[in-house]
Amino acid sequence: MHAARPDPSAGPQNSLPLPPSLLRELRDALQSIRYGTVELVIHDGRVVQLERREKVRFEHEVREQQR
Repeated sequence: MHAARPDPSAGPQNSLPLPPSLLRELRDALQSIRYGTVELVIHDGRVVQLERREKVRFEHEVREQQR
């Protein structure tokens, strides 16, 4: 099997420059979340906000209490 070749149109000129602080926050959010979403809010082509919503589920405990 051959390695996929990078798309010549994808490169620094077409990528969104992300500051190191945003990359750190994004990495931390992705590493710490078990169930939920991480959302980036973009205005005028710039990331202005990172939202993390985490779900905590108790389905297993509810089923055991009903027994």
